[in-house]
Amino acid sequence: MKIIVINPILFTHEKGVIPHVTTIKETMIYDLCLAYHRAGHAVSLIAAADYAPERKETYDFEVVFLKSIGRKIFQPSVLPFLPGVWRYLQQRKGDVDMVLASETFSIPSLFASLIVPRKTVIWQELGAHNRKMKTWPSRIWYNIIARCFMRKAWIIPRSYVSQRFIRRYMPRVGDPIGHGVVVTLEKEMSNKKSQFLTVGRLFWEKNVISVIRKFDAFLSKYPRYRDYILYIAGDGVLREEYDRQIKEMGRERQIVLLGKLPHKELFRYYRDSKASLFDSLRELNMLAIMESVAMTTPVVTNRVPFDSEIVEKRKLGISKNDWNEDDIARMIERNDEYVENCREYASLITVDAVARRIIDSFEKASKYNS
Repeated sequence: MKIIVINPILFTHEKGVIPHVTTIKETMIYDLCLAYHRAGHAVSLIAAADYAPERKETYDFEVVFLKSIGRKIFQPSVLPFLPGVWRYLQQRKGDVDMVLASETFSIPSLFASLIVPRKTVIWQELGAHNRKMKTWPSRIWYNIIARCFMRKAWIIPRSYVSQRFIRRYMPRVGDPIGHGVVVTLEKEMSNKKSQFLTVGRLFWEKNVISVIRKFDAFLSKYPRYRDYILYIAGDGVLREEYDRQIKEMGRERQIVLLGKLPHKELFRYYRDSKASLFDSLRELNMLAIMESVAMTTPVVTNRVPFDSEIVEKRKLGISKNDWNEDDIARMIERNDEYVENCREYASLITVDAVARRIIDSFEKASKYNS
């Protein structure tokens, strides 16, 4: 197949500031395109020039960076306007087999829906209206623009939350397919060590301090598990504060700040841990949850992340608000059961499996509507 992937926003911004990077090869969307390339498809990736690396690099497939305009109104970190997408698609509309765009609330997705409506797949991540300007731009877009001009596109939500949201506005919606994880599946079950892991930047919205306090309560209530260690992978502005509180608890040996780890080392910690612990305040799309599952490591999470619903449905761990030290103990006692569920589900969430599932979903929808 000839596939065009449109993903203008390659990185998460910090308060509207786009980070300067030396490569885009560590992004989720590049890994997805690489999976299509490995499968023998001719793939092209379109992104906003604002996200181009500082130095020119060589890619395994075509990568096109297009200029964004009207930046004061169409902020590149939120809703980039890339007029070059229209011309690019017009020139290739007869040759392309599938256009994979990100988000319904997106100008490039609108262009694709107008030029190649039956060839357009929109991979919907948002599960609620964008909060900008009290949600009015988002509500106008979904209720008028999407319903009038984008209704022929095939929508693949990335979560059950996204599915319920987008079904209110679009008629052609498939089953959820989440982000893919770049990982080599383990053929044999790993031996879990007496440890837990939490992953994330040390900012308030990750709420790592809540995990620290709950683990401290777990050690106090269950002395038979006193040899367990909580590893914290990630860095951020709250590191010194967390280090101070850990020392005040007297838990320096049992709660360890690792800092930011290379992926290979991070995956080793995932693989060795009984479970990953999360208690996010606002982080909706947490790749760390599926990374953990792909490493056959269950999760304990509150219901804030979108993937918490999959954790509950597939029994990939414990998904509940206000989880506590008793849930950590329960995870140890039922670990083999949760690990086996993760092992079975892991084959569906590798990046190669996700790439294949998106095409299968699109082809099935195309046959149904032919």
